[in-house]
Amino acid sequence: MQQLKRRQFNRFQALELLETSLLLLLLFAPSNSSQQRTLLITETGNIPLDVPAAGSGRTMHRRPPHGVMESAPSSISESKRDASMATAIALPPGGGNGGGRAVGGRRLQQSSATFQGRTPLLAAATFEMGALEKAPVISIALAHVPKAGPRSRTYFAYSRARWKYDVQSAGTFDLDTREVNLITTQLDQFCNGPIVLADGNPALFGGYDEPKNKVQADGRKWISVYDHSQRKLLNMTTMLHGRWYPTPCMAPGNKVLIVGGTNNIDKGPQIPVAELWDPTKPHSGTEQVPLPPTFQKSSGPNWYPFVMMLPRGEILWWGDRGGSITDTNWNEIYIFPDLPNNTFPYNTMYPYTSSIVLHGLRPHYRTNEYNEFSITIFGGALNESKGAPATPASPYSARLDMYYCGSNICDKGWIIEDMMGQRRVMSTTTVLPNGKILVHGGGQAGTAGWKSGKIYKSTLPAYRDLMYNPYAPLGKRFSLSATLGIIRMYHSTSCLDLSGKVISAGCETCGMTGADAGDLPANVSRSPDGDLDYRISFAVPAEIGPGVERPVIISAPEVITRGSIFTVAYKGGFVTSVSMAAPCANTHSMNMNQRVLFLNLVSVSSSGVAQVHAPPLSQPAAAHAGYYQLFLLGTQTATGQTYSEGVWVQLVDAIS
Repeated sequence: MQQLKRRQFNRFQALELLETSLLLLLLFAPSNSSQQRTLLITETGNIPLDVPAAGSGRTMHRRPPHGVMESAPSSISESKRDASMATAIALPPGGGNGGGRAVGGRRLQQSSATFQGRTPLLAAATFEMGALEKAPVISIALAHVPKAGPRSRTYFAYSRARWKYDVQSAGTFDLDTREVNLITTQLDQFCNGPIVLADGNPALFGGYDEPKNKVQADGRKWISVYDHSQRKLLNMTTMLHGRWYPTPCMAPGNKVLIVGGTNNIDKGPQIPVAELWDPTKPHSGTEQVPLPPTFQKSSGPNWYPFVMMLPRGEILWWGDRGGSITDTNWNEIYIFPDLPNNTFPYNTMYPYTSSIVLHGLRPHYRTNEYNEFSITIFGGALNESKGAPATPASPYSARLDMYYCGSNICDKGWIIEDMMGQRRVMSTTTVLPNGKILVHGGGQAGTAGWKSGKIYKSTLPAYRDLMYNPYAPLGKRFSLSATLGIIRMYHSTSCLDLSGKVISAGCETCGMTGADAGDLPANVSRSPDGDLDYRISFAVPAEIGPGVERPVIISAPEVITRGSIFTVAYKGGFVTSVSMAAPCANTHSMNMNQRVLFLNLVSVSSSGVAQVHAPPLSQPAAAHAGYYQLFLLGTQTATGQTYSEGVWVQLVDAIS
């Protein structure tokens, strides 16, 4: 296997450092300092202790991502640490101090920080029910339908056949008009991999073959597209392999990479190749793509792996406890450092399902390029959890910050963080327009999965969400929401809604009571349909809650050309930044192709006009062509940066 060279990251010029300092001064100006102190009191953390390194195998740098309003380093030693030393930051299980241990040749920092039992003074989010009370089907897969209009809140949902001759496993619903439609489904594509294509249509890859249903055909090899103009699900072509639990990923050229899954449901073996499909030739089948060796070895059965396109067109492949990155020719160019077994011994792939996310991407202020990126793994489960629904899930997250160092990719080592004592398996994660991450629902014990007879595979529903602020100091990044109105367990979904809230729907294991349910508060309502939950609810981040002044988009272009400068008219508040979010396609705790990109401002006028840099021509993979939700970001509040409601825009490579 090719050994990867590590290069020390060059120091940034004084101008960049000066700008970062000015941003820090803005964040901690006196007018906001009291609010910031209030937030930090609710999220107590400890200063990490430096532990001698056994060796250094990774290049790193300590400059915060450009444009991030970050606080000072979490310790004096961190601010002075030599930029060539590889570091991982860990919190030992149980919150004990413990001695520092070297893992994989990388230095660990350890902290005794523990958050168990602390109650935030300010809830990170509150919850409300939707005006549209129920979706037409259990939303096992949920996707946006951006072609429905620039301000449309239309969703496509896929479930499963509910009886022997059921031929309507999918449906759409509009949150504003409350229009609900069922869709005829010739194929059984239950447990598919969904994604929204560049043309704005949701697509489904793979599926199931329900032996009790004799009407729908086996959907495991099929690729289907929902065409909103026809209100139909159209069968396009077949893949080379039948795939139940696959992950589709946008790839360079607006093609779709299909990874993982199995033809032998819930058993395996691993499918030894991925496949590439070109939506511009929808009936032409797929071509084989080799799996990178490190990913193939680490991914086990390879069910719903985490796969993501990076800004220069590389593909990030994450399996169960490891993975790699390939270049545009599918050559393995980067191997992830080992997860530390002493602080993060958890599995992350189904059925030990973590929720994994690519952080919001921030551009360089001069080039507009996206040269830094991070992933975080939230929760997971131990091997022994399978078949043992009372086994506690992981209370930790694992974060890896990466960046381009010349032609290579470098990292800063794993950061293991205590999630305030909150254990999670099969939660969902949503990146907000301000870059914060909502970790929603899931269980506190067991594994993902349906029921074995009358036995639930996961128990103790999580009834408070976690909010993760990636820009806060270490030990102060997590906060808790108010109590959820509805629990969300297996086969539930969530998406960033155009309102800026996070929509939540679906569940097939939410009827539990007694010891399985644990100490659910009295204000958590039960589903009227037993284990099934058709209801729609919303998480409302505190920074867009009642009484908060938010920017309001008056007008924005429906089409944005890559590399251009475009204009947005707005009112209310002060605009400090702009972000755009790719359409959601969520299932089984995986949000396929989720990405949020921040855009640089050219100017903001007192008359309410913002000029904005579109994503750069030099990095077409950072934001592939297609539809995005556009948001304006406002001022800082006690919990985070406020933002507007969104509008749908279409990013194109050139005006035809």
